[in-house]
Amino acid sequence: MGIQKILGLFLVSLLLTIAAPGIQAIEGARAIAQTPPVSVWVDRGIERYDAGNYPEAIALWERALSDLCAGRDCSSSLDAATIHTNLGRAYRTVGELDRAIAQWESAYEIYRQQPHGEGSDRALAAAIADRAQAYNDLGQHQRAIELLTEALEYGIEVGDPAILAGIRGSLGNAHWGAGDYEAAIENLSRSLDDAREAGQTDYASSALNNLGNVYLSRSDRLRYQANVAELEGDIRQARQLEEIALKDLDRAREAFEGSLAEAKSLGGIAQVHALLNLNRVLHELAPTPMEREAIATAIAQNRDRAAILLADEPDSRDKAFALINLATSGDAGEWPGSDNSDLLEQAIAIARRIGDRRAESFALGSLGRLNEVNGDRDRAMELTREAQFAAQQVSAADSLYRWQWQAGRLLVAQGKPTQAIGAYREAIATLQSIRSDILAANPDIQFDFRDSVEPIYRELIALLLDRDPETAVNVSFESTQSPSTVREALDVLELLKLAELRNFFGDDCVEVARDGANDAIDPQAAIAYSVILGDRTELILDLPSDRPGRRRLTRHPVEISAAQLQQEIDRLRQLLEKRATDEYLPQSQTVYDWLVRPLEADLASANVKTILFIQDGVLRKIPMAALHDGERFLIEKYAIATTPSLKVTSNSPLRRENLRSLTLGLSVERPPFAPLTNVKAEVTEVNQILGGSKLLDEEFTLERLRQQLEKGNYPIVHMATHGKFGADANNTFLLAFDNRITIEQLDNLLRAYRTERPVELLTLSACQTAAGDERSALGIAGVAVRAGVNSALATLWFINDQATVELIEEFYRQLLQRPEISKAEALRQAQLKLIGILDYSHPAVWSPFILIGNWQ
Repeated sequence: MGIQKILGLFLVSLLLTIAAPGIQAIEGARAIAQTPPVSVWVDRGIERYDAGNYPEAIALWERALSDLCAGRDCSSSLDAATIHTNLGRAYRTVGELDRAIAQWESAYEIYRQQPHGEGSDRALAAAIADRAQAYNDLGQHQRAIELLTEALEYGIEVGDPAILAGIRGSLGNAHWGAGDYEAAIENLSRSLDDAREAGQTDYASSALNNLGNVYLSRSDRLRYQANVAELEGDIRQARQLEEIALKDLDRAREAFEGSLAEAKSLGGIAQVHALLNLNRVLHELAPTPMEREAIATAIAQNRDRAAILLADEPDSRDKAFALINLATSGDAGEWPGSDNSDLLEQAIAIARRIGDRRAESFALGSLGRLNEVNGDRDRAMELTREAQFAAQQVSAADSLYRWQWQAGRLLVAQGKPTQAIGAYREAIATLQSIRSDILAANPDIQFDFRDSVEPIYRELIALLLDRDPETAVNVSFESTQSPSTVREALDVLELLKLAELRNFFGDDCVEVARDGANDAIDPQAAIAYSVILGDRTELILDLPSDRPGRRRLTRHPVEISAAQLQQEIDRLRQLLEKRATDEYLPQSQTVYDWLVRPLEADLASANVKTILFIQDGVLRKIPMAALHDGERFLIEKYAIATTPSLKVTSNSPLRRENLRSLTLGLSVERPPFAPLTNVKAEVTEVNQILGGSKLLDEEFTLERLRQQLEKGNYPIVHMATHGKFGADANNTFLLAFDNRITIEQLDNLLRAYRTERPVELLTLSACQTAAGDERSALGIAGVAVRAGVNSALATLWFINDQATVELIEEFYRQLLQRPEISKAEALRQAQLKLIGILDYSHPAVWSPFILIGNWQ
């Protein structure tokens, strides 16, 4: 894995933050009223800060604040506000962001008490913007946006284009971090206009630099979407997305070149930023063979020029990180050279001179990675341990977990698996402490999740299972102290599943569902976990035991590589959707032999009736019900359900009394979506069976949905409409007559209007996931969690057929007429009915219906 992936967006966002106004001295008129040493300490602190000696600057300003406030109330002192502001910037510079925020909050409270006017508004705007910058550094972009929006109001009152340029530039960065590229581009463009009006070349250069990064991020996202569209067979859509992505790449290049032109009068660091980011665009290009040499030459020249510029720069945090970025910005086969080692040694020395433990941690860890790649594991481990210590000293968890992971990899390579497991455990514990900051919000982080976070979990699971000497162990399900490495591997897998959900949805809403889950498992249900590792797939069964209150674990390694599994599952998904042929059958039997055959004996001995699948990766894309043993489909033997994680799955049985439904349907064409010819019949049947209320076509609007939920309780919400589950929550929606309903909107509605009885079952008919992308399958599996309902019935691919009406009708009748059966068994009976009807017997018709979440 390249070091750029390890460092993620931290370096990029840090390097490109628009600068705040400079450190301030205490004004002479106010200083006269104070004890003389106070202004002396402040001035000396400024000297140390300008020289890059941040720890001494902090010590001097802390002393000044102590002297100033000795024996008096400083809660309204403007001098104290100035010192708090300086301390905030110094603490941010050395990476102590919590302390920085606390100092700026103190300054804000003082400025807020001052009479309204240009001076106080200017100070308030700066204090708020400073806090927002720190929240941006922490990855808390929504909080930063809230603060910067407030700061902008004060900035507009002042009317100074230089202030507006800084605030709008920071606001653009925050929107970029939150994944709102359009808002980011709008604010950064306005920041550029303000900067040019104010004659602020440095702000103009930064705005262009950040614009380039937004365009580059959007280009990456569009190319990802184009790849998914191509896998789906939508070649036209893929080409359109690729064309837009190339335009964004050109815009990024123009912006970086513009930033470089603006930066020529500013000195080294600003030019270095532009040069390194311009190289990022050049690396993204797909040149012809004739162009390749010219681009490689340009990249090398930009790197050489950046190195020369940095050599003349005074010590600073920016310089340290620029050196790290320069050392690690080459292609995977280039950066481990001796020149890059020298650059990282320089970064370490600078970080130590200025007392920046955060920068020192990244520099040490990067040098450790370089030594790891070059095969010097002892030196790599020494540097990695130093990087961990530096990160721990300033509570830099976003740095710490990377080096704990690196230590784990090195220990594995050194043949020390027990110590390696300890290092991986530490890395995951650190990740859990910062999960919302690292795993959520920014779409670029979301898509980098597989490279920068997910492998930690998988590598630990593989280590634990490699060390398990047994193929079966008996443990108490409730026990958290079990010595079983299989049990620990499952616990880590559950943490990964929660991390995936948070990453997909970009928030921590899954925690709400998790808090409501319980550990009581149906004694007639088996929990079937899959975990895809590089060289194999592990199947783990959690089974009822003969001993009351206890569960039995069995594990079954399947010797098939992740790459081969991906290929075969993709093929099965494609064949299952081809209703006109039985080509799926041999493929279905092959996959059955891999994923179910090894479990048959254990399932039979435990006498289970239901299998709850917690699937991994690509396996989420196929309905397990359609797997065939050569004689029967799996659904003909067991009731089947799925859930993204046991920890977010409620187990309370469905209350059968008053199962009224709010039934919604869209049958008419809403371009580009075709009409759904069977929806009217479906809505009518559901309403007749369950009663309640219905909204069809023009009545089915977001506002009418809100009104109906506000009026009464509906244990079941049935939505028969187009739905698309894309690569993330932003590309996931349901179609109403007037607009698209996002999963977040649906979540807010279903949570806001629950009264004495929450929605227990959400049915989504006629929806689909993207067959070419396993993240979209995760989205449909997580919909019940995000919407806050116990269960969801949804479809993996689009079905517009009378068969849907038949299946849904039978499912609800089973629920109403047979209170002794579970929701999973009700779905099984409905699917069996269709299998028995010749026209509907193909799995393309009945198997895409999956039950998600609570199966009881």
